[in-house]
Amino acid sequence: MAQFTCSVCGDGFEQKSRLRRHMDTAHPPQAPSAADVEKVLAGIDYPKAKDDLVHYSSQKASTISKDLFDLIKSLPLRTYRDSAEVAVALGELKSGKKVREAEQTEAIKQPSKQGGRAAATSSVSAAAIAKLLAGIDFPKSKSSLKSYAKRNKAKINYSDPNENEILNILNRLLDKEYRNMADVEKSVGSSI
Repeated sequence: MAQFTCSVCGDGFEQKSRLRRHMDTAHPPQAPSAADVEKVLAGIDYPKAKDDLVHYSSQKASTISKDLFDLIKSLPLRTYRDSAEVAVALGELKSGKKVREAEQTEAIKQPSKQGGRAAATSSVSAAAIAKLLAGIDFPKSKSSLKSYAKRNKAKINYSDPNENEILNILNRLLDKEYRNMADVEKSVGSSI
């Protein structure tokens, strides 16, 4: 008879070490998502610098996981206008897109001197993209995301001076299936 039982699937084990190995391989902990970060930062007044976000989340350190707190601490050094910009930064982190610390500091000190596509894209917030995709059911392909955004734009009477750029951003997404909004945000972060 098994002395140790998995609380997730009910499998039994005679040794505690085998139960731990089973938990690590069959039921690994889920990595923190953009939604988890947004919950931690709920109630914060933007714009905020990275240090302000870390300080705010440190006040909730007893109620959040160490992985989630470490994720917030690893955000790029910049000022965030809203939670959508935080989500885009998380997408950059998850995609492996890294900005050197010196470039980040310089970007905070000086106004943008970017031109072309990068400048146009930077004026579009992830919140604007999320608003056009509000209510969408996942999984969806790139073409389904674009179609939904166009239909939803008419349905909710969406008006934004950057709406064409938002649709251009969706056009530049990778042609793959997106499982959730965080997956879309990650792809947007890597395409900017």
